[in-house]
Amino acid sequence: MQHQTRFLIYGFAVIILMMMALAFIALYSPSSNNIEGNFKVSRQLEKINLINELATIIQNRTRFMQSMLLNDEQFIEDESWPNFNRLSGAYSETRNRLVPLLAPREREIMQAIDRLDKDISDLNRQVSILFLNGSRNEASEILLQEVLPKTAPLLSHLSELTQSQRMDVQKALLLASNEAEKSRMQIAIFSIIAVLVSLAVTCIAILYWRKLSGQLQDMNSYLEQRIHERTESLLDTQKELLEDNNELTRMALTDNLTGLSNRTNMNQILRREYARFERHDQRFGIIMLDIDHFKKINDSFGHDTGDIVLKKLALIFESAIRTSDFVARWGGEEFLICCTTIEEDDLLPIAETIRHLVASTELEYVGQITASLGGAAIVKGETIGELIKRADVALYEAKNMGRNQSVVSEFTDITMMQSAGSSL
Repeated sequence: MQHQTRFLIYGFAVIILMMMALAFIALYSPSSNNIEGNFKVSRQLEKINLINELATIIQNRTRFMQSMLLNDEQFIEDESWPNFNRLSGAYSETRNRLVPLLAPREREIMQAIDRLDKDISDLNRQVSILFLNGSRNEASEILLQEVLPKTAPLLSHLSELTQSQRMDVQKALLLASNEAEKSRMQIAIFSIIAVLVSLAVTCIAILYWRKLSGQLQDMNSYLEQRIHERTESLLDTQKELLEDNNELTRMALTDNLTGLSNRTNMNQILRREYARFERHDQRFGIIMLDIDHFKKINDSFGHDTGDIVLKKLALIFESAIRTSDFVARWGGEEFLICCTTIEEDDLLPIAETIRHLVASTELEYVGQITASLGGAAIVKGETIGELIKRADVALYEAKNMGRNQSVVSEFTDITMMQSAGSSL
């Protein structure tokens, strides 16, 4: 009897120890694995948050440059510049927080982002200096030809870095799932052993296993939702940046007052037509138009009325030219029209049509006004600068003939016209 009692005591002791071991493994081993998985996922989410902050800073900086060039009511020089400088400090602070969290391959991407951001920052400072010095066209050209092409790779690197974080989060979730699977296997094995000695231990293990599975599923669903929200947020930010870049491109090529192409855009059009002329021998011509006595309009009626006149004339020019032609505000009250696929004899009828339209239009406040026009068609061996000079000389000849005239330069008379232009 004593041996049986001792055996029962030893048996109960073994059962208690097995139950304690099962409880210890069930409670702490999965928790430890879950804590490690949660830490890895939290670390990746922190990196995604910091990348979003960098994207927001870049977006605010781009909007600042847009406000500066538009010179809108939101741009106040004394207040906006300190805010712009604070953006640079915020970028450095966010970057310093992000870099220690990055893996070696991610730091290489970050270095590429830093180089692009440094180049863009330097260019932004150049644009700012040019803007403050009044060189608006040059500032717009730098934005168009240098800043905007560098912005697309910067966005691409940010997207690549975010995608890398998403993949790392998915790996962490997969690791957590594998660890959970191992934990479930351990629990199942100990449950099989425990069921032989205690039905209660088996019930506890099953209940805990179900509880753990539910928690893991809830955690996976929550993390997937957070990752989706963060990714959508970054995509929205990238879309806004691209829209801002498109707006900057439009601003850099458009005259703010009339809505026509500006001088920068017209120079690009002339270079394109010149290249087509050299390759395919398709001639083009230009017509320079100057409003007669425009200074009197500003002096008599004010610059606001002068602006209204320029806007109205811009609409007339756009409706008068062919669909294949281009018109730009060349400067002040001077406009330039590029006529594509044209011969020299075609320029005068086009110029006369525009001149008659201007002279026959009744304008608010000022009544009827006139314009003088000078045209020239490109010839072999002539540069764009020489073509513009010939049209300019023809324009001055029209002025000297009493204004409200159209004169088309012939290439055979270029020497005489250059002499006339010099005397003027």
